[in-house]
Amino acid sequence: MNAGLSQPLATARAHWTIYLPTMVVAIVWALVYGWARLHEPPLKGLGALALAVEVLAVPLLLLFAAIRARVLSVEVRARGEGEGPAGGLRELLLRQGFIHRHEMRVGANEIAFMRVRRSFPQRLFGGGALDMKMVSGDRLWIADLDTPDDIVNAIRVMRPQPEKRGDPGTIRLR
Repeated sequence: MNAGLSQPLATARAHWTIYLPTMVVAIVWALVYGWARLHEPPLKGLGALALAVEVLAVPLLLLFAAIRARVLSVEVRARGEGEGPAGGLRELLLRQGFIHRHEMRVGANEIAFMRVRRSFPQRLFGGGALDMKMVSGDRLWIADLDTPDDIVNAIRVMRPQPEKRGDPGTIRLR
């Protein structure tokens, strides 16, 4: 199935910030539980609800995040005869999904626009999301990657861009 593909020129996997939403839910509901227990008179119903969320929902969220972190990957590979940094055609390979496995291959010539986007926590802790627009007009958004800049740079090597002002993580391929 991978005949003709070389070793990855760039790889990005899930960043640890994929666990931040689960940590926020755990902390918020722990605070709600503590507040419900310390309130006078104690709010037993709210405390029971908070405890149920902590015992049932938080482990499920953590499990789903861990499985997603394990299967999410993006690679740029050279296809064809040219194996050097500028040789061969480039192909982006996306793997994600743990309930329904999804693998997508996108040729570099199919990508019209590509940039790295970062949320506030990702600016603080690293990582980011890859935002791509295809020649066909479709958009592809891949969130929670550890090194999305490596992916953009691997595609950029194939098609060097003239110097321009703007976001250095943005490239226009057409």
